[in-house]
Amino acid sequence: MDIEELGRRIMERSKTMTRAERIKLLRDAHIIDEEGYYKEGFFSEETIARDRANGKPTVL
Repeated sequence: MDIEELGRRIMERSKTMTRAERIKLLRDAHIIDEEGYYKEGFFSEETIARDRANGKPTVL
C-alpha cells in the first residue's frame, strides 16, 4: 500500500468515525493528553500554550 492509498483510506474512515472514536484515536496516537490538550513533542510550546489558554480541551 502506498502513501496515497493510505491517505484515502484514512479520509474515508474518518467520515464514519464518531467523535469518541476520533478522540480515542488522538489519545492512542499521543497527539492529545488525557485532559484533551495538545501534547508536547508534536506541537510547539507556543501552540500548546495557546491551546491551554483557550481553555477548551477536546473531551467527551
